[in-house]
Amino acid sequence: TAQRLSTLFTAKAMDTKFTPVESGIGGALIGLSALVAYQADGKITGISGILGPFLKSVVKCEAGAQLWKLYFLLGLVLGGLINYGFNAPFAFPGPEPFTMARYVVAGFSLGLGTRFQRGCTSGHGICGLPRFSKRSWLAVPLFMLFAGLVVYLTRHVMETGEHKAGIAPLQWPPSWEFALCTVAASLLLAALSFAPLPGSAHGVICPLAAGTIFGLGLGVAGMTSQAKVLNFLDVAGYWDPSLAFVMGCGILVSFPAFYLAEAEGAKPKCAESFEKPSKSGDYATLTLGAILFGVGWGLVGICPGPALAGTVPNLLTSTSAGYGFAVCALLTAITWVATDLGLQHADGLTTGSDQKPLLHK
Repeated sequence: TAQRLSTLFTAKAMDTKFTPVESGIGGALIGLSALVAYQADGKITGISGILGPFLKSVVKCEAGAQLWKLYFLLGLVLGGLINYGFNAPFAFPGPEPFTMARYVVAGFSLGLGTRFQRGCTSGHGICGLPRFSKRSWLAVPLFMLFAGLVVYLTRHVMETGEHKAGIAPLQWPPSWEFALCTVAASLLLAALSFAPLPGSAHGVICPLAAGTIFGLGLGVAGMTSQAKVLNFLDVAGYWDPSLAFVMGCGILVSFPAFYLAEAEGAKPKCAESFEKPSKSGDYATLTLGAILFGVGWGLVGICPGPALAGTVPNLLTSTSAGYGFAVCALLTAITWVATDLGLQHADGLTTGSDQKPLLHK
């Protein structure tokens, strides 16, 4: 039994390089997406809180009320495809060759975790931390900790043989070309989102632009590379600290949007009010969700944003790992919706966007 578990849940680490410049630029783009969506339309770019409610509205035949989310998600997928076309060696080096069982377990864990903690790396990290949300400041360290523990167990306890250790070598000179092109394109999209457009045009262009910027940022940052994510979490082994620059630069760019929204009477440019999820409360469920999310993230190196951006590129590899990646993404979404509907039915609760408090009817 122990040998079977070891076979299911272990895999050798793939070498990556330390890319502070590329990852910092990618993180800044993700932060820019959050800034655009919040200051233009008052929306929080928590991917699980965009995808989950949209899919639930489809199940309930109410998708017409969630078009902003649909356009954002389409932009996110588009950003992933642009990375696949022009940045594939870095953004999509290939899915990790894990077993289908591992991908399935991770999908269920990610779906449950994102629903219970009401957020993911984007909602709690890029948006929640700069809002000084107590919930996010608890969730982020928790899921980081448990993701790191899972990577340690699967790479250094359950796996046998020699293991590489140390910090990933610096990639220098950095790969500037594609990153700078995405910065220029993203700034143009951001400017277009704040341009004086007719309401119907803005309702399509702004979420589509914000989603595209987000998807571009994920690939430029390396967040779509499972190997890079797992090596970031492998502090005790072959550590690639690049993703610390993703979070840091993302928050640096998104912070002004949330800070300005706290001023009395502040309103987004094209909406009546800002989404302001609860910053405190329900810590028990949050803790359970953060642990489950961390376990899933540590098993396969996938979270909701990269799952959406990477499903098509990884399916195009026509490998069992690529199919496993897609199954994990699908199970994450299905589990989120099923859990939400189950909780709503059992407890008479309704949900809003990423991190929003559960509201009693």
